[in-house]
Amino acid sequence: MSHLTYNCDVCRTRIPPLNPRVHCLDPACPDFDLCANCALGERSTPPHVPAHKTKVFKTAGGGGVTMAEGRWYIHTNVANAPPPTQNIATPSLPPRPMAYGPPPLPSRGSNMGTNPNPNPNSNSATSFHGHSQDSYPSAGWQPFFNPDSSPSHTFVTLINDIFTYLDPTNNGNLVPETFSRFLDDMGYLPHENAWKGGLKATFGLSAESNADKSLKNAFDLFSIDHILLQRQQPPHVDPTGLTSQFSRVLGSAFKPSMLGSSASTTVGPMPAITRAGFVEITRIEALSDPSREWGNFSRLIKKYDLPRYRGWGDLPRSVLPDVPDAAMLQRVAGVNAFAKRQGKEALDAAIVEAQIRARGREAAIDLLSDTRRVEYRYL
Repeated sequence: MSHLTYNCDVCRTRIPPLNPRVHCLDPACPDFDLCANCALGERSTPPHVPAHKTKVFKTAGGGGVTMAEGRWYIHTNVANAPPPTQNIATPSLPPRPMAYGPPPLPSRGSNMGTNPNPNPNSNSATSFHGHSQDSYPSAGWQPFFNPDSSPSHTFVTLINDIFTYLDPTNNGNLVPETFSRFLDDMGYLPHENAWKGGLKATFGLSAESNADKSLKNAFDLFSIDHILLQRQQPPHVDPTGLTSQFSRVLGSAFKPSMLGSSASTTVGPMPAITRAGFVEITRIEALSDPSREWGNFSRLIKKYDLPRYRGWGDLPRSVLPDVPDAAMLQRVAGVNAFAKRQGKEALDAAIVEAQIRARGREAAIDLLSDTRRVEYRYL
C-alpha cells in the first residue's frame, strides 16, 4: 500500500512526488525517509545516523505519482563501502537538489545578497527534475500549514521564492547582512534581530564579529541549518581605551598581545543560513505568532513583488493558523529558558575573568609607577 505523501524525517517537510526520496534500510529505522538535500548533507535525527545503508528512489511517489525505484545505495562511510559492481548504477542526482519544492526564480538583476564563497555547482536553471516553475503550485493562496502543523507546499514554495530573491546568484546561503535585511523587511525591531542586536564592538572583537557570534548562537539554539564562511575583518579599533592607556605607560615596550588581543586584521567565522534553515526559521516564527507573521508576510510580498504571486491579491489571514501552535510555543519557551541559563553562566564567567584581568593590570601599573625611595647604607 503506497503512502499518499512522504515527509522528510529530518527537516520535517513534504518530499514532492517527483523529487528523489532516500529510505533507510537499517533495522533501527523501520520507517525513516530523507529528502535528497538532507541525505547529501548527511543531516540526521535519532535513531538514524549517516552511516546507515539507504535505498534511493528516483521519484518519491505519492499524490497519484508512482515512485520509480533506484538501483543504487548511498554509503556515507566511503572507507567501508563495497566496490561498485555492474548491478550498481551511478547516481544521477543534481549537484545540489532542492528538497523544498520549487526551483529558483530567474535573477532579478539587483544583487540583494553577496557571498564571498559562491557555489559553482548551484542549480541556476528555471526547472527542477523536468518540471517548470509554473507547475508549483496552482495559482491562489492556500493554507500555509497542514492540520498537523507541518508546512504546506504553498508555504515552502513561498519561502523558497523569498530565499531565491535574496540569493539571486544561487549561492545556496544568505550571509548575516542579507538575512538581517530580510528581518528588517519583515518588520522586526532591532532588538528582535540577533545579528543587529549584537553589532557592538568590544576590545577583543569588531562589531561584525560580535554580531556573527550572536547570530550563530541563535541558529544553534533552534537547530537552524547554516554553514560557516570566513569574514575578513578590518583592522580592529579598541573602543575601551585600554590600548592607548597602556601605550602611554609602557611606551615602546607595549605590545597589543599583552592585553590578550591583536590590533591586526583577523579572520573569523560567519554563519550563513542555508535554504533548509531559512524554511525552518520562518516556520518557527509563523507558528509562534501567526497574527503578526501574517502582517509581516503581507508587507514582504508587496515589497519584493515576486512574479509568481502577481495577481493573487492580498494575502488572506486564513492562510495562517488562528492561534499560535502550542507545541511550537513550548519549544520556544524551552529554548529561551536554556539560553537564559547559558547566558547567566557565560556572564558569571566573564565577570570573574574581567576581575582577574583588572587585578593583573592594576598590579602592573602599580609596579611601573612605583616611586618609593630606596636608600642603601654601607656599614
